[in-house]
Amino acid sequence: MSVKPDSDGLTDEQWTRIAPLMPGGCKGKRGPRTNNRRFMEAVLWMARSGSRWKDLPERFGKVSAVKQRYYDWIERGVFATIFESLSGQADMEWLMVDSTIVRAHQHAAG
Repeated sequence: MSVKPDSDGLTDEQWTRIAPLMPGGCKGKRGPRTNNRRFMEAVLWMARSGSRWKDLPERFGKVSAVKQRYYDWIERGVFATIFESLSGQADMEWLMVDSTIVRAHQHAAG
């Protein structure tokens, strides 16, 4: 079952592309140790909303755990690796840049 594109979640296609880049997730005695998809959806929710950590919805898990994991992944370079890998696979089909998006410095005119 795929998540709707307009929701906060990743589609199955998006998840398939980034899942192999995720650390952890190895099975423990009681099942998977981590839920990387839920964590990435929490990070994307934070980025889209611009909210503070304390405003993170409960469906993403404990705020303290998500926040700690986020800073741990930054320190370990996990996000840098993910972004680097995905930038080589960029889908440029819908890329549009015009003057409403990119502003020139006032002294650049002329």
